[in-house]
Amino acid sequence: MTQTSGEAVATATARIYGASELGVLSFTSPGAAHPRVEYVGGDLFVGLDRPDGTAITQGDVESWSAPFGEIVASVLAAAPELPATDAGTIVIEDEALAAAVLVDPRRLPVGEFAGDPVVFALARDRVVFVGADDHAAIERVLTLADELYEAAGPLVTGHPLVRADGAWAPLRWRELFPELGLRFERMLRLFSVRAYDVQSVALQRPDVHIADAKIRVLDSGVTTTFAAWPKGTATLLPVVDNVIIADPSGTLSVATFDQFLDAGGDAIVRTGLSPLRYFVPGDQPSRPTA
Repeated sequence: MTQTSGEAVATATARIYGASELGVLSFTSPGAAHPRVEYVGGDLFVGLDRPDGTAITQGDVESWSAPFGEIVASVLAAAPELPATDAGTIVIEDEALAAAVLVDPRRLPVGEFAGDPVVFALARDRVVFVGADDHAAIERVLTLADELYEAAGPLVTGHPLVRADGAWAPLRWRELFPELGLRFERMLRLFSVRAYDVQSVALQRPDVHIADAKIRVLDSGVTTTFAAWPKGTATLLPVVDNVIIADPSGTLSVATFDQFLDAGGDAIVRTGLSPLRYFVPGDQPSRPTA
């Protein structure tokens, strides 16, 4: 049964989405069944859930008289107070409160951060605000990101945003924190692998191999990603650092992702999937024998 906008204000709760999750939902719940969301910035969005935990969708809001953004703001007006700042950091575990701050950053305390506010929406129950000039606080967030990945719970995004000039925008971490570059790269790779894991479940089909993204930590300590391509097999390939090519003869070879794309030329097709995958043409995967 479709809710009215008034009922939504009274009963709905906020939900934070990352672009990768919405990309999967565009495949599993397309069109009118897709969650209706408001854009926050970067790859972050806010939507609404019914009391039963299902999303309010594009189809649900078609008959609403009030704009969806106004309904979201009304729902978020009931969010609780912020927790206290601790060592220049605010960690929010309440998703509704985190969504309220993302949509209305005026809720953030003035003068509590070193520099412009930065948000790491790592998980729905771990949204962290720090200052853009607070390197120590940012290091702690990167450690938390590692811990959340290892805990194997749902993640939102590894891409931090900074509040500047009245809007949330991607944090230029490569420029601002060169000494933390490897740790940022590790976080982004961990989160991308988790996003591909979720996507792989939704994409399963018998006529194409869905390649998994995997993590490999080099002896140097650098975190990299890889995926395997069974040579000659139709494959949806994630964007990774290296591709392991498994020849039917049993030999293995390795190419960087760019080298693999160059070798395949126009035959390899960039898809519209999010997270991004490339289609590598070939035969249907062979079925395992009993």
